[in-house]
Amino acid sequence: MDKRPNARTIDVLIFDGINLLDVAGPVQAFDTARFRGERVYRHRYVSPDGRPVAASCGLTLQPEDALSAASKSSDLLIPGGLGVDLVARDATVLATVRSWAAKTENARLISICSGALILAAAGVLDGQTATTHWSRKPDTERHPDVQWDLDRICTAGAGIYTSAGVTTGIDLALSIIRADCGNASALAVARELVVQLRRTGGQSQYAMHLAGQFQPEDALARLIETVISDPCRDWTMERLADAAGMNSRTLARRFSASMDTTPARFVERVRVDHARGLLADSLPLKRVAAEAGFRDYQRMRRAFRRQVGVDPADYARTFGYRALGTNGGTEHSFDSNS
Repeated sequence: MDKRPNARTIDVLIFDGINLLDVAGPVQAFDTARFRGERVYRHRYVSPDGRPVAASCGLTLQPEDALSAASKSSDLLIPGGLGVDLVARDATVLATVRSWAAKTENARLISICSGALILAAAGVLDGQTATTHWSRKPDTERHPDVQWDLDRICTAGAGIYTSAGVTTGIDLALSIIRADCGNASALAVARELVVQLRRTGGQSQYAMHLAGQFQPEDALARLIETVISDPCRDWTMERLADAAGMNSRTLARRFSASMDTTPARFVERVRVDHARGLLADSLPLKRVAAEAGFRDYQRMRRAFRRQVGVDPADYARTFGYRALGTNGGTEHSFDSNS
C-alpha cells in the first residue's frame, strides 16, 4: 500500500459490566498500529451518559465523553460483557447506534463478543451475517432477521464488523488494520502482541487445538495434536490407534467419553477447519482438498455439507473469499464484495 491510510478516531463505548478484555485487546492492537512510523488510530472512551463505569472485573473506567451520534470520530467500537443486556434495552443508546449506522462518511461499527447483541437490538444487523460468543446463542434467537453464524470468529460487511469475543477481538482488529494499512503493518502489530496474524473469519469458534490441551489423558492429547498438525496423513482407525498406543476399541471408547464424538468424525472436523483457512488464501478447490487431507474435491464437498451445511464453493462465496474451481480455473470466483 503506497497511499497513506486516513487517520481514524475510534469511539469506544464502555458501560457497567463490560468485559475488560473486549476493550483492551482490540484497542491495544489499533493503538500499536503504525504506517511508515505514524499512528493511524486514536481512541476516545465514551459511556452512555458520560459518567464512570465499572468493568465486570471491578476496575473503574473513566470516559472522556458521552456516547453521541454527533461525534466526529470515524468508528464506534462496542465491546461485550455482562452489562450488554441492560445496554441493549437502552432506547437512547440504540437510537444513537442507528444514527451511527446511517452515517455516510465511511463510518464503521465494530462489535466485540456480545456487543453484537446491541447492534442486533438496534436493528442494524438485520439481513446481515453476524457472529457473537457461542454462549449467547439463546439470545440471538430474539433477533431472527440477523443471519447468525456462531461458527465464525468474525464477520465484515457494509461497514459493520462483529467478532466472537474476547481474544477474537484482536483477530478482528488485525484484519481491519491489514485492510487499512497493509500486511506489513498488521504483521508488525501481531509480532508486537505475540499473536497469530490471521485466524480466518470463517474459522470455527471451537478451537481444535484446545481439544488436545484439555485432555487429562496424555496419549489422547498427543494423538489429537498429531492429527491437527498432520491432517493429510491417511488416518485410518488402525493408524489412529497405533499413534495413541491402544487398540481400536479402547480408542473409540475413550474418544467418545472425552470428546463426545468418534475418532473419524474428529479427523473430518480437523480437515474441514484446515480447509477453511486454505480457502481464505484463494487456492484452487482441488488443492485445498489435497492439502486438507481429503484427497479429492468430492470427499471434501461431502465433509463440508456434513460439518458446515454448504459446499466449499458456497462457503467461500458467503465469507467473501475468492475460490478457484476444481480445475484450477475461475468458474467459482468471488470477490470481497460478494
